[in-house]
Amino acid sequence: MSRLAHFRARTLAALALTGSLCIAPAVMPASDGATATYDACGAILVKQSGENWSCSFVDNFSGTRLDTTKWVVQDSSVSGFMMNNACFDAAQNHALGGGFLKLSVTRKPAFNCDLPYGTRGTQYMGGGISTYGKFSQAYGRFEVRMKVPNYDGPGLHGGFWMNPQDRDYGIWPGSGEIDVAEWLSGTRDKAYPSLHYTGSTGLLDTGWDCSIGSADVFHKYAVVWSPETIDFYYDGSLCFSRTWQPTDLAPPAPFDKPFTLALVAANGAGLNNAPTSDTPFPSTFTIDYVKAWS
Repeated sequence: MSRLAHFRARTLAALALTGSLCIAPAVMPASDGATATYDACGAILVKQSGENWSCSFVDNFSGTRLDTTKWVVQDSSVSGFMMNNACFDAAQNHALGGGFLKLSVTRKPAFNCDLPYGTRGTQYMGGGISTYGKFSQAYGRFEVRMKVPNYDGPGLHGGFWMNPQDRDYGIWPGSGEIDVAEWLSGTRDKAYPSLHYTGSTGLLDTGWDCSIGSADVFHKYAVVWSPETIDFYYDGSLCFSRTWQPTDLAPPAPFDKPFTLALVAANGAGLNNAPTSDTPFPSTFTIDYVKAWS
C-alpha cells in the first residue's frame, strides 16, 4: 500500500459516489463526403497503434444542473463514505455554471454527519460525484481538465479517482483503485498518480514527481489503461507508468474489470495535516470536462 493510503481516511470503493501517446487529430470521412476531425469528445485522438480512440463518455458541464444520467452525487448517509472527516450531502457543495462544475469543501460549526450505521462528528462538508451505476469501463483513455484551489499550505485534499464498479476481487484494495490525480494542498504544485491492489509494492506504485506547475490555472489529467500497463499523463506528458503483480491473482487482474470515475473535494489529514485557521474555506475544485475513450 502506498504511503498516501496511510494518511487519508477513506474507503473510495464505497463511492456510490506527450510521450508514447499520439494526440494529433485524425482525418475521418463525414457523412456528407467531407472530412471530420471531431467527435463528441472533441478532436479525434489516435492510439499508438494508429487506430482512432472512440469517445465513450463526455460531460462538458454546459448546463445549470448536474446530468443525473451520468453522475450520482456523493452522500454519506447513503454510502457511508467520508474522506478525512469530511461529510458529504447530495444537496450541498456542487454547482454548475459558466460551463464548469465546482466541487467545494466547507468548514461549519460542529455537526453530526449522518451515516447508515450511526453518526460521526465533524466540521467539514465535502463535495463529490461519481459515475457509479451510470458509467464504467475497463481499459481505455480517461481525462479530466481541472483547476485545484490556489493554496499552498495544510488542510485540503481532492482530485480524480477511478474505482471498481463491482468488487469482484474483494474489498479494498483487492479489487483495485486507480488514483489518476490525487492533490494535496501541502504540495500544491504536484499531483500524485497511484495504483492500489493486494500485493502493492508500496512507494513504487505512486508517481512522486508529477509536477503540475501553477495551481491557479487548468491542467489536464489523463490515464491510458491497457491490460499490460497504466500510463499517467499530466498536460500531455507521460509522468508515471506502472505494471502490477498482485498477490494470488494473475495480471491483468484486478485491473481487468470496469471502473467508475469519481471527483472529490475534501479537507486534508495525516501528512497533509488537518486544516488550520489559515486554510481557506470554502475551497473549490473547478472541472471543465470529463471524457473517456475506448
